[in-house]
Amino acid sequence: MNYSYETYFKMIENRKYYFVKRYLQFKEFGDNLCDVLEGYGMHSDFNKACVIAGIKDQSIQQQLFAQMEAKLSEIKVIEMNQPSTLFKSITG
Repeated sequence: MNYSYETYFKMIENRKYYFVKRYLQFKEFGDNLCDVLEGYGMHSDFNKACVIAGIKDQSIQQQLFAQMEAKLSEIKVIEMNQPSTLFKSITG
């Protein structure tokens, strides 16, 4: 029996909210069983979201936050044409 975690954030009304999910895994039974969602937390403070999800170990909280921040550095921004420019080229 192991735990796995999922962390992410969303901007809601110009405020960052962290979402933390804790899953229970039963690897001893092979891949026949799905992970079970055991804890779920949402808060504007990452550590409080972890505690709500049932993750009280500070080292795990720090590790999860670092992994989430590392994912952000991998995100690429792609510039898109503004709709008004695209509309002018279609109608013009």
